Amino acid sequence: MVFAAWIDLQRAFDRVWTDGLLVKTQRCGVSGKMLSWIRSFLHNRRSRVTVSCRLSRRVLIRHGVPQGGVISPTLFLIFINNLLPELPKGVKAALYADDLVMWWTEEHSSTATYRLQLAADKLAAWADDWCVKINLEKSTTTLFTLSPKQKPGVIKLGDTPLRNDDEPTYLGVTFDKRLTWKPQIQKAKNKARRKLAIMRKLAGTNWGASEKTLKTLYEGTVRPQLEYGAPAWSSACKSNLQALDKVQNQALRILTGAMRSTPIKTMESLTGVQPLITRRDTNTLIQAEKYKSLPKHPMNSRMEKPIKNRLKRSSFVHQSRSLKRQ
Repeated sequence: MVFAAWIDLQRAFDRVWTDGLLVKTQRCGVSGKMLSWIRSFLHNRRSRVTVSCRLSRRVLIRHGVPQGGVISPTLFLIFINNLLPELPKGVKAALYADDLVMWWTEEHSSTATYRLQLAADKLAAWADDWCVKINLEKSTTTLFTLSPKQKPGVIKLGDTPLRNDDEPTYLGVTFDKRLTWKPQIQKAKNKARRKLAIMRKLAGTNWGASEKTLKTLYEGTVRPQLEYGAPAWSSACKSNLQALDKVQNQALRILTGAMRSTPIKTMESLTGVQPLITRRDTNTLIQAEKYKSLPKHPMNSRMEKPIKNRLKRSSFVHQSRSLKRQ
């Protein structure tokens, strides 16, 4: 089982402690005119708003990095770069900008809870030292397990217990505690169907947009919803994945104006649209090769020495190896 904590840093870009950021920038080896330029970039910033064609007074911005600034993302990464080394040894973590997840793999949930609580305490101390505020309402925990006997423990940040969420979303991908990926696929289907409604309004047998225009619209707005994060969840069971195929099949009928009895293979051939399973398999292989080419990536060692699969459905590693053998 895996016990994970999903942490939301509240208004992360807007609340960056600028003096602390300058200290960390110096520690990274930045000095001289470059450091002076960054200090000037961060300090004495003022802003005002326009309401009904009237300007407000200027307000001094004391914290944060300017959103939209070219170097702002880099400065923010410098600011949070020392977070992961502060966590206890053995606790796994992933940090993308202000999206943080920490997890511990253990046979018993009580041990995992203890280890994850140590990490939460370190995180709270780091946040206090660097004036970072954690959104306790949006921060949650999830216990990934197939055993109904295992119950999630309570993780606290300060004195506040984090609520348990069986279907958390991280970087736009929705997980579930049994990793069936059904909630993610359902959300992807719903988003794609809303985009598909635009195609229907633009299509017609004797009027409307051309097939080329409709295909461009499908490939640019509908299909990305069906494929976002696919290498992670493409190992879902066939019945779940078929829900996405049905959306593409509807799009093919809109593109071709074909009847419901028209074979799917025929419409794919006429439009040049690949089956979703083909594209998912291709993207899985591409992602696997990326992991292999990055020696420091956590997945690199897994690709070379995969862990024995205990489940009937394949993991990403086993699926990519199986596809490569075919």
